[in-house]
Amino acid sequence: MVAQIQMPKKRLAELEKYRDSKFSGQELKRFLCLWMRAEQELPTTVIAMATGFHEATVRIIQRDFIDRGMDAIIGVGSGGRRRQLMAPDEEAAFLKGFYKAARDASLLTVGAVKAALEKKLGRQVHQSTVYRMLERNGWRKVVPRPSHPEQSKEAVEAFKKGATQKR
Repeated sequence: MVAQIQMPKKRLAELEKYRDSKFSGQELKRFLCLWMRAEQELPTTVIAMATGFHEATVRIIQRDFIDRGMDAIIGVGSGGRRRQLMAPDEEAAFLKGFYKAARDASLLTVGAVKAALEKKLGRQVHQSTVYRMLERNGWRKVVPRPSHPEQSKEAVEAFKKGATQKR
C-alpha cells in the first residue's frame, strides 16, 4: 500500500471553505476524492470505487490539491494538446506557404511538407505527425483517378460520350 502524504492544515481549511459550493460533474467528483480522504480517511481504492476514477487518478488529484490548492480541481478540463510542436495559429501560418502549390495543377506531396516542417523545427518528425497536422487544418488527400497503363484515351472518350446519351 502506498503511503499517503499528510494533508496540510491550510489545505484542509481551504477544502472546508468550498464544502457548500456547487460544482459541475467532474469538479464534484474531484472534490469528493479530497473530501473522502480528509473527512472519512478512506483509502484510495475505496475512493476510486466511489467516484469511478482510477486509483492513480485519485492520487494525482490529491497530490495536485496539496501542491496547488483548489485551482487543481476547479476549471480543470480533460484532454487538450499537451505535446504540440506548434500552436494552432502557427500551424495554419506554416501551411499557408503550401496553398499556392496545392491550388495549382502541380502535385503537392506530404514528403515536401514533412521536409519543410523538419527544417522549420530543426528535428525529425514522423510522417503521421504531418498527416495529423494537415487533417487538423482542413486539408484532405486528393489523388488522380487511377487508370490502366494500356487503356486507350479514344476508347475512354467514346465511352463518356456514349454514356451520357440516352438511347
